[in-house]
Amino acid sequence: MQGSSHAPLERLETVFSGARDGLFDWDLCTDAIRFSARWKEALGFAASELDDRPEEWFRRVHLRDLDQLKRAIDAHLGGRSASLEHEFRMLHKDGGWRWFLVRAVKHPSRALLGGSLTDVTAIKTTENRLLQAAFFDPLTGLANEDLFLERLELALSRQRRRGGQATVVLYLDLDRFHNVNDSLGVNAGDELLIEIKDRLLRLLRLGDTLARFGGDKFGFLLDGIDGEREALRFAEEVIGALKAPLHLHGLEVFSSASLGIALARSGRERGEDLLRDAITAMHRAKETDTTSFALFDRRMNERAKERLRLEADLHRALERREFQLHYQPIVSFRSGTLSALEALVRWRHPERGMIRPDVFVPIAEETGLIVPLGLWVLEEACRQVRDWRDRFPAAEEISVAVNLSARQFEDPNLVAEIRACLERAQLDPGALELEMTESVVMARTHQNRAVLQSLRDLGLQLLIDDFGTGYSSLACLSSFPLDSLKIDRTFVMGMEYEAGKAEIVRTILALARTLGLDVVAEGVETAEALAMLRELECGHGQGFFFSSAVDPAAATAWLENPPRW
Repeated sequence: MQGSSHAPLERLETVFSGARDGLFDWDLCTDAIRFSARWKEALGFAASELDDRPEEWFRRVHLRDLDQLKRAIDAHLGGRSASLEHEFRMLHKDGGWRWFLVRAVKHPSRALLGGSLTDVTAIKTTENRLLQAAFFDPLTGLANEDLFLERLELALSRQRRRGGQATVVLYLDLDRFHNVNDSLGVNAGDELLIEIKDRLLRLLRLGDTLARFGGDKFGFLLDGIDGEREALRFAEEVIGALKAPLHLHGLEVFSSASLGIALARSGRERGEDLLRDAITAMHRAKETDTTSFALFDRRMNERAKERLRLEADLHRALERREFQLHYQPIVSFRSGTLSALEALVRWRHPERGMIRPDVFVPIAEETGLIVPLGLWVLEEACRQVRDWRDRFPAAEEISVAVNLSARQFEDPNLVAEIRACLERAQLDPGALELEMTESVVMARTHQNRAVLQSLRDLGLQLLIDDFGTGYSSLACLSSFPLDSLKIDRTFVMGMEYEAGKAEIVRTILALARTLGLDVVAEGVETAEALAMLRELECGHGQGFFFSSAVDPAAATAWLENPPRW
């Protein structure tokens, strides 16, 4: 009988020693508890190093988890849950924290609680890694768009309950960030983003959120502010924080941004709508030269819808043959005769009439439609010049200038497509001039030099347009295979009245002579400006003094009866 009385205890000891998980049994009346050797080993202790007391368990539980663990135990003991199953952190002997899962049940008729303790640290680490990937930006560690929207919805629900203070979303888009990637490399771009993230984090209050939406776009969630005035003040702080130069790879880099602001005034707004409104306001800020940020108003929505309608019409405009080329004369100052024509695209909308290029060309750039549109312009310009040359002897020396956009310049098929255009029109390459802005040429120095050389090898004339408004390095400029500079019209218009403008024009002409480049002055509007440019020995000019851009019929009239200026 004596041996049999110890059998249950011996079987329990066998279970304790053989179980893979740590086990415990707890007499709730006497508060006596037994931990198995595995239970103690899970915390890094030998069996003799840890006393069998409840305090040895609970004093090691992380303070943030302790109350929840006790509530879970009380819920089971009080009959509110069928079993105890709860995850929490405990302090390991090595000083680190481990995640554990406790599973236990109370004896049906006695005050006994028995169960197991399982180390789930590896599982929690994997879960956290997946959570990090799902809700956080891998480069900056900031919240991503999904987490941002989740927090925004929570903030809006709090606003609905409390009333009063507003929830604000700000959407930030860095200006010209791709120039850093193109010129200094992707690693430098990443360094810039991390530095900007650090600057922006310093502006946040406790409870605010900064998120990265990918690329060079960031979002702010301000939870509970006093209204528009405080939102605008915060926007000014953001823009100010970006003004100080950053140092990347030994160079000073200056960053700027456009910022859109949207306020939830009632808390009944949807988070996605509020973010969309902030993005709309950001685009509005980009369109204006007076400020770097804009506050959303409902009229912006109408403009955005109008832009979407215009974008949809733009997709169909090519197949409907709604585009037309107009031509503006480029005049030789030496002979006073026509030397070239710049081809400028116009859109004759069937319902809205003539739409200005400054309205539809930026949309074509953003959507990528500029590539097929640009190809059409090349085809049509080459076809028109071929027609003129066939009909008029005076047109044999006339070339046509076509503008290349940034998206076209990055198109790997550009050189082949231009060659094909020339072949289809049976036109010699010297009849085609290609114009590119400084920012386009300088964006990807090494790659662009190769593209320019390939275009030069075709026999084309290459010009930098709007010279003086970009950030050309003179050392880089001298290494590009270029033929001409076009002085931006802002320096030419009014040069007869403003000494500063005249001096800028004089300096650019001297630079061009040093580099062996011809010069075209844009924006010639008066006889006085023409006289000054001739005196400065500028080679060519265009502007309203000679003519605005005209349709093909009017341009043909010039070739029938060549004018002199």
